Amino acid sequence: MQTASFLGLKRSIKLLALLFLTFLARTAWGDELRLSISGYDPVAYFTDGKPVQGKPEFEYSWHRLRWRFVSSEHRDLFTRDPKHYAPQYDGYCAMGMADGEAAHKDLVDPEAWAIVDGKLYLARNRYWMQVWRESAEGRIRQADQDWEIVKDLPAPEIVGPPCAASPPTTKVALRDGGHLVLVGGQVARNEDGNIVGKGDLQAQIEQVGKNVGACLNSGGATVKDIMFTVSHVTQPLEFDKYTDLRQHYFGALSPKSATVPVPQLARPDFLVQVEAFAKTR
Repeated sequence: MQTASFLGLKRSIKLLALLFLTFLARTAWGDELRLSISGYDPVAYFTDGKPVQGKPEFEYSWHRLRWRFVSSEHRDLFTRDPKHYAPQYDGYCAMGMADGEAAHKDLVDPEAWAIVDGKLYLARNRYWMQVWRESAEGRIRQADQDWEIVKDLPAPEIVGPPCAASPPTTKVALRDGGHLVLVGGQVARNEDGNIVGKGDLQAQIEQVGKNVGACLNSGGATVKDIMFTVSHVTQPLEFDKYTDLRQHYFGALSPKSATVPVPQLARPDFLVQVEAFAKTR
């Protein structure tokens, strides 16, 4: 009896130890620091005047983020004065941070950047960096105020498949408890990755609309939640003719929506790309 009890106790202790180790492993995984600005070197913006991808062997942790650098020299510069080299708002989108009551954390494109008064700012993409630049001084003032509240909100969540990985679609928290679903620019690719409607703008609008709808659904939103869109188009006059179709897929027309004429998109066969911005509770 005593031997059996001892063996049972021994097995229980081993099981508890195993569970404890599993818990520690999961905690360590959950606490892994996020890689800032997609691994780009923040120092290179100042020294090289351009974005440069950092290397895993040159990393430094600061502000609960992992920062990468192209060299030990750049890493040392950062460690001596991180507040000088780190992008503002911990590397989140400067435009999103200046959105007043809807200020939020959002991911950035490291290629969309600006240095103003010796400080580095990044944006969601090049379009939004251009918009930000048009009134940078006021937006910086607004964002600096909002950051004191927004900095404690959760980090943005990436909305996965069926949304394309690039540009990412994100779900971001707002101070009022609601969320924004920010649909990354969608083009006319079907679920197999094939281009739909070559040379046919209507067919491409329909496919883009389906893609936007799928991303909204994955983020817990619907077309009715769309506040505005930004459409990059190669045929703006033709695009304007499809008002009903656009409202069906992208919601009611909004003064905040923008149509941006471009000579060409990422691929010559693409005629339209749409970003959508929706708000949910």
